[in-house]
Amino acid sequence: MNIFFRNNTLTLQKINSTSVSKFRKTKPKILFTFFCFFFAFFNLAQSQITFTAQADTRRIVENQYFSITFKMTNGTWTEFTPPTWRGFNQVGNPSQRQSSTIINGKGTSSFSVVYNLKANKSGKYKIGSATAKINGKILKTKPFSIEVVKKKNLPPGTAAAGEEFFVRVEPSTTIARIGQQITVDYKLYTKVNIESYDMGADPNYNGFFAQDIRRFSYRTMQEEINGEMYATKVFKRVALFPQQAGLLTIEPMNIRLGKSEPSQRRSFFFNEVKYFPYQVDSLDISVIPFPSDSIPPNFSGAVGTYIMKASVNNRKLTTDDAMVITMSIEGNGDLKRIISPTMDLGENFEVYDPRILEETTFEKGGEIYGRKILEYQALPLEPGNFSVQPRFTYYDTDSLDFITLGVNPLDVNVKKGRRKRTTHITDNGAIKLELLPIKTQTSFSKRGEFFFGSPLFWILILLPFLFLGGALIYRQKLIREESIDFELLKMQRARKVAVQKLSQAEQFMNNKNSKGFYDEVSRAYFGYVCDKLKITVAELSKANIHDKLQSLDVSQQHIDSFIKIIKTCEMALFAGMDNSSAMQETYISAKGVIVKIEEELN
Repeated sequence: MNIFFRNNTLTLQKINSTSVSKFRKTKPKILFTFFCFFFAFFNLAQSQITFTAQADTRRIVENQYFSITFKMTNGTWTEFTPPTWRGFNQVGNPSQRQSSTIINGKGTSSFSVVYNLKANKSGKYKIGSATAKINGKILKTKPFSIEVVKKKNLPPGTAAAGEEFFVRVEPSTTIARIGQQITVDYKLYTKVNIESYDMGADPNYNGFFAQDIRRFSYRTMQEEINGEMYATKVFKRVALFPQQAGLLTIEPMNIRLGKSEPSQRRSFFFNEVKYFPYQVDSLDISVIPFPSDSIPPNFSGAVGTYIMKASVNNRKLTTDDAMVITMSIEGNGDLKRIISPTMDLGENFEVYDPRILEETTFEKGGEIYGRKILEYQALPLEPGNFSVQPRFTYYDTDSLDFITLGVNPLDVNVKKGRRKRTTHITDNGAIKLELLPIKTQTSFSKRGEFFFGSPLFWILILLPFLFLGGALIYRQKLIREESIDFELLKMQRARKVAVQKLSQAEQFMNNKNSKGFYDEVSRAYFGYVCDKLKITVAELSKANIHDKLQSLDVSQQHIDSFIKIIKTCEMALFAGMDNSSAMQETYISAKGVIVKIEEELN
């Protein structure tokens, strides 16, 4: 591909190869390359096309040089017209840069044209829009201004006069709140060639939680300081989160800069590197606490900028079901200081304490971001139509005010279930059982000396049997009336139900039906833990089962065996295992593990 400049217009022309023999030799490689580029550009076609202009400085000293880059992303241009350079002289021909990347199947391609310009005279000048025809459409860049200042003749001893290089520590802010993110840049200013910078130990960030930021712009820029032009570059960035109020000081940092100097060996090709120790100045940060009377009652402790999302797993349920509300919080504040928001659903729901599903940090836009996903479980107490609207309150560092985020009301329809609840959740989250009292009243009287064989004798003999039979009948009556705690009954019957299901699995095994066998064993195991450990379907996972069994002091060996049976069933159902000996071994192990766990629990 050749690139020609004619009348300030950039035209791209394709030149085909004329050598047939070379094409035949390289045909496999060309086809492979063609398919790779076809796949990349297929993804690029689905990406957004951008056309931008960027200067490496906005303020420059007269008679100095700077560069402007016009960059096209995810497109192909056929014409390009740069703006007029009023007040500047173009130095040399423009250079081109091209790159393409594919990350997670998504391709990105860019093509840039870089112009080097010289400032002629002091003043403020406007760089107009560049125009390009990209994929048949005409796009323009945004205009911007460049200020050209006169060079100052500073007296000796003035700051920056005669300094070839220096390092500054530049914070995003010097006044912050507890938990707010402060980005601190260690920035090099130089007029000479600095080959290297070796940093010693990090300073003590007393009163802060510190985390290095790895992904930020390492681009070299031009900046004017007191009439002198310096090449600048950020070589270290740290995110600081204040943990206490007051005036906090970041200690100085010692570094070693390597300056390139001509070699004394009279060599044309090599330069020597001379090292200079340098100490970066300390930095004071004022951390202001919140006035106690200004904090909203539902403040989560989050400071920064945040977004919140929430969803409900089921909009239609009964009073027998549990509703799961998932809340996702993402922002650039201190994630550890966030208090889980209270899910106020009124008196019609009993809400468990939230469970943290995810708590991760990542880099985004040169800052540290965090994501926290919470799961709330709520039990409806009464049927009806309800509106669920989770909320999250944080302190916004842009508007300097408390902001409450919410979602559109989530309408939930609750119908009456089959069972009457006799359990409720206490303040500490435990389930309290309300047992019905059993009253027995008996009376005895003496009828004479001949007690043996008398009617009273026989009544007393038969009374225990009558009482036992009556208790069984009464118990069945209570079950039918649903006055006995259903969850408690399921716990008591968990082993019996599991054994019954394993008996059905044995029948499938005898009939050499592997799918039915492993499916029944899996149902028996999941049904057992749901009933025995009071785990809802929403909580049903191997990790949660492991934690529940461990909390009940079940031995690690039996827990591992239990999880192994579940994994074996999952693999068998997925891969279609039909080995008879494997089914026999799984059946024996499955039955034995439940018996051993029952012995430990009882």
